[in-house]
Amino acid sequence: MTIKIWKFFQREQLFECYQCARCTGSCPAMEVAPALGPRETILICLNQGHDRVVEDEKLWLCCTCNVCEDRCPQEIPICDLLVALRNSAARRGNIPIRLGMAIELLAKTGRSMIVHQLDEMRAHHGLAPLPPAPVDEVRDILKKTGLDEVIEI
Repeated sequence: MTIKIWKFFQREQLFECYQCARCTGSCPAMEVAPALGPRETILICLNQGHDRVVEDEKLWLCCTCNVCEDRCPQEIPICDLLVALRNSAARRGNIPIRLGMAIELLAKTGRSMIVHQLDEMRAHHGLAPLPPAPVDEVRDILKKTGLDEVIEI
C-alpha cells in the first residue's frame, strides 16, 4: 500500500533546510554505521522523492534521539519526517528482518525479547516476577496500525 508521507508531514518544511549539516554532524547513527543521515534524507526526499528513501534499509538505523532537531537552526522536525518515512516503508513491507522478528515476538508474547530466564534472574535479585504481558492489547495496536498485515502473527 502506497501512502504519500506528505499527508503526515509538510513537504514545504524541507525547503527550509539550507544544508548546514549540523544535523548530520551530530547524528549518533552516522558515527557507527553508514546510515542515511538526516541531511541526505532531506535531499533525497526533495530531489528523488520519498519513495526512494523508503526502499533504503539504512532508513531504520536512525535512533530517533532528536539531536538533529535540537541542532537544526531552521527547526525542521526531522524525526517526524523519519517516522513518517518508516511508517510508509513498513506499510510496504520494507522492514529489516530483525525488526520484523521482534514485532512477531511482541505480537505472540507481549514482549520484544525472549525472557524465559528473566523471572529466575529477578528472583535471584529479590525482585518479584514480571506481570503477564498484555498480548491482546499489543495485537489490537498492531491491527490498528496495520502492522498485522505486514508481519505474520
